[in-house]
Amino acid sequence: MAAGEMVRLGAMKKKTEAEDAAEKGWAQPAYQERSRRQRDRLLKAGERVFADSGFWQAHVADIAKRAGCSVGSFYRRFRDKEAFFFALQADMADRAEANIAKFFDDPACRTEPLIEVFQRLTRNSARTMKGIEGYYRALFELSLRGQDVWPLMRRLEVIEAGLVVDLLKARGVAVDARKQDAAHLAIRMMHGQIISTLLHGPGPFAADDRRLHEELGLMLVRYLGLEESAADAG
Repeated sequence: MAAGEMVRLGAMKKKTEAEDAAEKGWAQPAYQERSRRQRDRLLKAGERVFADSGFWQAHVADIAKRAGCSVGSFYRRFRDKEAFFFALQADMADRAEANIAKFFDDPACRTEPLIEVFQRLTRNSARTMKGIEGYYRALFELSLRGQDVWPLMRRLEVIEAGLVVDLLKARGVAVDARKQDAAHLAIRMMHGQIISTLLHGPGPFAADDRRLHEELGLMLVRYLGLEESAADAG
């Protein structure tokens, strides 16, 4: 079954993260189309404001202004800025899950050399993460204040690692429990290096440097013991 189809079937069995956010009180449910559109504008505006300013320097008034609505409209939908951030995180997790599935649905993943697959995965991840750099700063800011902001990030890692394992099996690679754990750790290492580059600066490569994507792709192949498989595919 294709990766995207698995995600779609999963979505039929569980609430989306955004719906779960509403149930937890982070956001008021938006039943009317107009209300949903305004909520979506606020979330998109917040994504950009956090990217520009981080969490603590971002102001509700800035988010509302960027969304083209009033501060009162913001508070009718979100309890406070912190609740807004968790609703935004839930929305972004839904989109990230869909994007990950789309990547692994690409038929090229079954045919092109594995080194190219992993370099492309790293490049796509770095491009996406760089576009929301402030979001990651906000995650760390909230984490330092004692908020448990990582469960959704960890869940996405598990999903992505599972799709890596499925891809390897589809390409005839033997996968045991150890390799499954290695795939999870490899994805975490790849994400961690990109985030570190975004937050701490190049070391030695910037997040959008092609050399970083090549080196991380090579790291994934070597760590997972796929050199022979990668060579055969080539």
